[in-house]
Amino acid sequence: MITVDSLRQAIAAHLGKELTPEVAAAIEQAAIDRTDRAIDPGQFASLEVRGLSFQVERFEQVLPELLPLHEAHFAETEKHLDGFALRPNYDYMTERERTGSLLQFTARDTKTGTLVGNIRMYLAYSMHTGTLVATEDTFYLLPAYRRGMAAIRFWQYMERAVVDVLGAREICTDSKTVNKVHRLNEYLGYRHVANKYVKTFPEREACHV
Repeated sequence: MITVDSLRQAIAAHLGKELTPEVAAAIEQAAIDRTDRAIDPGQFASLEVRGLSFQVERFEQVLPELLPLHEAHFAETEKHLDGFALRPNYDYMTERERTGSLLQFTARDTKTGTLVGNIRMYLAYSMHTGTLVATEDTFYLLPAYRRGMAAIRFWQYMERAVVDVLGAREICTDSKTVNKVHRLNEYLGYRHVANKYVKTFPEREACHV
């Protein structure tokens, strides 16, 4: 990520030099802010609910475990993307975590420690209200673990983390038409404020203008 301050410092270090491609590349490389500002998972207490353990973990560290869940989730809920391959941009997600704008929640089987579910939230300050907004990217539990109130308790755990600990004033989520997550949303007090429409097109070669 390039910030204004990091760019200024990078340019200042090269003042007076001819702007060759090599110097431009050096400025760009120096301007990339690699400071790790990830939210510390240690500030969130874990919670055990009927054989499941909920906690916050580093996305970068649990990514290998997340891959099969991501594939299962995509196959179950993205029916409208028939013909599309799953090509997630994990580098971007990792970078979002390092800037403190991604928070990864995990659900594990308390007996085996196996990762069986996850919630991933993006954090940003609203351009309209200036308040912190948490937006759901992923919410998934393996079917075998969707018993009782497990999904609700997992979601409530996330709510307490982003609201009580981080100070979010708004949580945004959606519900695919192929499942009934809207029932969970409404049960938890979420209001229906918009409808989302998607139009897909066949893959074509890029047209360079």
